[in-house]
Amino acid sequence: MPILSSTRRRALLSLLAAACLLGSTAACADAWPSRPITLIVSFEPGGSTDISARAVAQALSVELKQPVVVENRAGAGGRIGTKAAAMARPDGYTLLWGSGSSLTAAPAIYPNQEHVATLVPVSLGATQAFVFVTNPGLGVRTVQEFVALAKREPGKLNFASAGAGSSNHLLGEIFLAATGAPVVHVPYKGAVMAKDAVIRGEAQLMDEVTSPLIGALRAGQLVPLFMTGERRDPAFPDIPTAAEAGLPEMTIQGFFGLLAPAGTPLETVARLNAAMRAALASEPVARTFGNLGFTTVYSTPEQMAARIAEGRATYDRIVKARQIRVD
Repeated sequence: MPILSSTRRRALLSLLAAACLLGSTAACADAWPSRPITLIVSFEPGGSTDISARAVAQALSVELKQPVVVENRAGAGGRIGTKAAAMARPDGYTLLWGSGSSLTAAPAIYPNQEHVATLVPVSLGATQAFVFVTNPGLGVRTVQEFVALAKREPGKLNFASAGAGSSNHLLGEIFLAATGAPVVHVPYKGAVMAKDAVIRGEAQLMDEVTSPLIGALRAGQLVPLFMTGERRDPAFPDIPTAAEAGLPEMTIQGFFGLLAPAGTPLETVARLNAAMRAALASEPVARTFGNLGFTTVYSTPEQMAARIAEGRATYDRIVKARQIRVD
């Protein structure tokens, strides 16, 4: 094999580097990934978002043959990590395990969230219904009973949320608008504090995805009124759907999925989508998602984009109709 001169070798390396920057050669696409990938999680370690992300990261590491390392960038209800991912270099080495609340609720109510719309969907990963719960001491077991009590005592019942502008705040506003229940919204610092407030009887209503409430539901500390979504949850077959409870419009669910910064090469997005499909079919991910009460959902990038747009439109409508503002 002929030996290249140092001048020709430098010229060849420069050409390859330029081609990689332009994303124009199959050789560069094939070279990805050649180093570890960072998966940003915009919530604290130990929660369902973090746990699910770590399971997916491990499975993606196997598929991509490179480490996928979770980096928690928590704060501001997920907005800090989401922005960090959106602003990252679009080279396929920084990704986001995004949540429905950060991708749909936050942009509907908080200013300066334009970067969220620039994120490139790769694939959904999971969905999870919201469950509306009350305190057992209130003595109600159905939506109709709760609404009747609220109307008999207007302004005396409190609705707890994980914070003003959170997805469960906005979903709760959809419930109040649909039923006409005169209930007072009380924001707490996170879902755990909101849940504890309902258990203590300090608040009488909240909604949250099922995973943080599983223990309290099974212990009888909370009474479920209904779940969003079109079908009953096999883990909680006795909880009626929203449609069964007389609220057919309340089908919105929480979701999680993989996204990349705008400008990420299409070839990289396609490879990530294929890797996600295999990862979601793996036994460790299925087991983790099952323990969290998640429903595994693979999608195309287009299907994920449609899910985000639908959720954003739903929250946009309620923010406008109820004139919701946050500080």
